[in-house]
Amino acid sequence: CEKMELKTVLKDLCMANGVNGICDASKVAVQYLSAYTDDIRIDALGNVLGFLSTEKNDAPTVLLEAHIDEIGFIVSHIDEQGFVHLSACGGIDNRTVGAAEVVLLTQPPLHGVFCSTPPHLAKAEEPLPELADRGVDVGLTYEEACEKIPLGTRAIFRPHFDELLGDRICSKALDDRAGVAAVLGALDAVKGNTLPVNVAVSFCVQEELGTRGAGPAAFQIKPDAALAVDVSFAHTPDADKSQCGALDKGVMLGVSPTLNRQMSSTLYALAEEHTILVQHEIMGATTGTDADRIGITGEGIPCALLSIPLRYMHTPVEVVSLGDIEAVSRLMAAFILQGEVPAHA
Repeated sequence: CEKMELKTVLKDLCMANGVNGICDASKVAVQYLSAYTDDIRIDALGNVLGFLSTEKNDAPTVLLEAHIDEIGFIVSHIDEQGFVHLSACGGIDNRTVGAAEVVLLTQPPLHGVFCSTPPHLAKAEEPLPELADRGVDVGLTYEEACEKIPLGTRAIFRPHFDELLGDRICSKALDDRAGVAAVLGALDAVKGNTLPVNVAVSFCVQEELGTRGAGPAAFQIKPDAALAVDVSFAHTPDADKSQCGALDKGVMLGVSPTLNRQMSSTLYALAEEHTILVQHEIMGATTGTDADRIGITGEGIPCALLSIPLRYMHTPVEVVSLGDIEAVSRLMAAFILQGEVPAHA
């Protein structure tokens, strides 16, 4: 069978809009997921759910999960000069939005740029303006803007997909389209094998609004175990190295009191067995990902977390390594094919 082209899949996912409330990226994910199963549905929240069944009686179900939504904006008001003001849909880093390019999802879409005070006019002691106080310049008068831009219109950072040196990619929305691509890569890796477990997939919405989508998705699926995939911090010179992983060093395997210890140990052993690069990510409490919500859904679900190292999180220029995404795919595939899930912590 034809091998999935990771770079192409990732580009298609990242270039699509996925701000909560209007998620075209889900349609892209469904298209790619349909290569592995016809059993696909979208639930009331917009989560994409897919199912691959084994012929083995009483086989457990393993859930592969990644969130499909991205950070973005919603139009709150338009001032009398025609500048458009936005509120955050998700964790926008206000330090990074000055002069950032955005697309307002009107019909047709409108391009704009966040206003930025020239350094010649800025006062060093002045704090950064709040997001709601920043304007977006779309080149329209007040009357024109009011006619073309309904309040409540969503906006995203301008889509782009740039290849850096090596196998590194720079784009918006790699958090967590990289995880979605990794799940699709795992399905591609096990394609053609006799599955020892049922495999469920959920590409969840509303993670950036407080992990709201993953609980309802897991409640519907009722898996016996879950592998959540997200991104985590890759080291840069201005970051605390002890709090970060590293690009090109493979899977960041989560270790946390809220994650299943047995699953983490099994995944680490599988990484060694299959020579998959792995690095530990130690967390003292919750993980801040959909794994937290999945683990306490229903009667409780044993859950592990696989993270992809990512630089410049929640900015328009996130960076990942394709090799790290592939490592996550291989490790998920190895877990599926070994066919065992823990009964408890």
